[in-house]
Amino acid sequence: MKKLILLLLTVVTIQNVSYAAFPIIELMPDPNEGLYKTVGYFMGVFMLIFGVIIAYAYNNKTMVRAAWKGFLTVIGAFVLYLLILFSLYMFAPGDFSFLD
Repeated sequence: MKKLILLLLTVVTIQNVSYAAFPIIELMPDPNEGLYKTVGYFMGVFMLIFGVIIAYAYNNKTMVRAAWKGFLTVIGAFVLYLLILFSLYMFAPGDFSFLD
């Protein structure tokens, strides 16, 4: 009986030591990360806020971040367009007679 208990104790000890001897230090990078960035960015640019919502449905942080960047790129371009339009109207209001 003592030999059986000693054998079980030895087996359990060796298993625990073997698990602890090979720790995983770094995670493997995702090979599709570039694809997630590209798809997320285009979803944000072409589908606007709906693309961001769809990216959240995929539950991928890289895609969500890229979708927000695409969406904010479109919003920034639109704001820049409006600033240029209003500044041109402020300096030359007579040129916008077609708006009357």
